[in-house]
Amino acid sequence: MFVLRRIGAVGLLWNRASDAWLNIGGLKAEQRNEVFRQLLHEARIVAVAVDQMKDMLYCRTEDLPLIEAVLQNPVTNLRCELIAPLDNFIWDRKLINELFGFDYTWEIYTPTNKRKFGYYVLPLLYGESLIGRAEVIAERKAGTLVVKNIWYENGIKSTKQLRTALNNCFQNFALFNGCETISTESMLLLK
Repeated sequence: MFVLRRIGAVGLLWNRASDAWLNIGGLKAEQRNEVFRQLLHEARIVAVAVDQMKDMLYCRTEDLPLIEAVLQNPVTNLRCELIAPLDNFIWDRKLINELFGFDYTWEIYTPTNKRKFGYYVLPLLYGESLIGRAEVIAERKAGTLVVKNIWYENGIKSTKQLRTALNNCFQNFALFNGCETISTESMLLLK
């Protein structure tokens, strides 16, 4: 049952070693293989092939209509969202790297001199792509959301549509954090 819940929590998972399986006591490869076999036999999960991936992914059978609906109705109005470092979506960093070509490490526990980006850097999801990361700090006493920096992945161009989506994202994040203003350490970030 725990495996089925984890698959549902992440959305799509593979049957291999993964951080998504952490804290499921006694779940070694042999046990995991048996659970997957049983879930497939009971039609509680379904295998999903993803282009360019050698490993099969699995989703809960009940989630398949949602996946099919998304595939049949692509979103044309792209929005941007900050992803929390511990969000279920990003539990399996190896899977995220394979699916999106996005290498993410939460550097909160990384010594300052070894960080590539920053203390609390959040992935940026734009449409169906992870396009970069942003260091954003809510200074609640001052009522200000500070956008310290944005690092785009290679090949990402800062278009007007992207900047509009980013501004909306940061405005929503400011509102969520009780901040009335947004400050950027580099005014070039959002222009």
